[in-house]
Amino acid sequence: RGTRVSDGLGWLSAPVMVHQMAWVFTKRRTAKISWPPTRSTPKGLFVDDTVRFRDYAAIPELDHYKSELLDHGSYDTIDAGARLAAEAAISRRFGLRRHMRLSLHEERDAGSSMKAVQANSSRLNTRSSSPESCPQEINIEIMRCPLRDWITQTNTRTEIKRRFRNFLLTYESPKGVYVYLEQIKQMCANNLASLKVSYPQLSAAVPILAMWTTDVPREVLEIFDEVAAELVLSSEHFPSYKNIMPEVHVRIVDLPILDSIQVLRRIHQNKLVRACGVVTRRSGTYPQLKLAKFTCLSCQALLGPFIQSSEEEATPSLCPFCRSNGPFHLHHEESHFRNYQRIALQELPGAVPPGHVPRTKEVVLLDDLIDVARPGEEVDVTGIFTHCYDMETTGNVISRTPTSRPRTGHSTLPVIATILEGNHVAKCDLAT
Repeated sequence: RGTRVSDGLGWLSAPVMVHQMAWVFTKRRTAKISWPPTRSTPKGLFVDDTVRFRDYAAIPELDHYKSELLDHGSYDTIDAGARLAAEAAISRRFGLRRHMRLSLHEERDAGSSMKAVQANSSRLNTRSSSPESCPQEINIEIMRCPLRDWITQTNTRTEIKRRFRNFLLTYESPKGVYVYLEQIKQMCANNLASLKVSYPQLSAAVPILAMWTTDVPREVLEIFDEVAAELVLSSEHFPSYKNIMPEVHVRIVDLPILDSIQVLRRIHQNKLVRACGVVTRRSGTYPQLKLAKFTCLSCQALLGPFIQSSEEEATPSLCPFCRSNGPFHLHHEESHFRNYQRIALQELPGAVPPGHVPRTKEVVLLDDLIDVARPGEEVDVTGIFTHCYDMETTGNVISRTPTSRPRTGHSTLPVIATILEGNHVAKCDLAT
């Protein structure tokens, strides 16, 4: 009987199917017919040329274009050198490194212009660490790693410096006045160390820097401080200002979003935020270690400096001179300190919902922000919402909890407190 096989032409037995396939294979080899068969013109698509080109028929009501979008100019043929120069300009604009090659006859036609193009190409592939020696623009919008790591790269930092420096030098008011050059003059005339930068102005001129300032403020503000210090100490402005103020800080003002203290949560951590409240308590001024130098008690060698941060303490672990593990002693005379103060910021009475207790947040003030606010004043604070180790709360919890058997509801894990690292503080009647 055979096995039935379906091929679209009906039900055939297996022997008949094999015979048909063998016949078709023989005809293909002898007559060289095309398989599968094709038609020169598909059926059912176009009836004639009038139907085919109906979509391209002239419609006077719609066939009009704006004259400013049309280019009626005529252009001459450019040589190889001019073409390569144009491609180099496009590469600088989009941050690309294109390999520029010419054929043998184009190299002969280019002549002396080829040397200039090759020099320009070598400058494209050479990245310098200073903005003055790296005038070309780098595309920093396309990130190849997380944002925090992307900003720490040399090329990215160089481009951020270049753009922010250009913003400070070229931003003009509607009256034609260079805003930040005038602010630098007034700051130095009053012996101050804070350069106030408006967030809306920065967002309008360099949007990517404004966005990164709120996302990773610690890293970006550090770069901004370096640019401001270099600009102030340049030969065109005040090269000796370092003798009066060793540092210059950029203060971000006019942040558009004003958050309440009670809504600050984990999503705001390590972000630039703005809050308003009443100062209820102010601590004294203390010296905070900034650059530490240590003395090796084994060989009396001076080690450092070690940059201290709020997250961890940097100490030497090995002496490079005597190869010993210490002990090490802090050298107070060679170390650098900065002013440190804390204030307690409480919610405004009118902003507290009924039945709730006003919440308080600690604000850390450094350098020239010391004593800018007194208890009882309403202030507008812009700063970095971050966390720190709360030694007092952790010690109280651990002391109440037995070491061998913790009580229910208590934890021996360290307690982390959230604080605001102040970047700009202004009284509410003077805040903008």
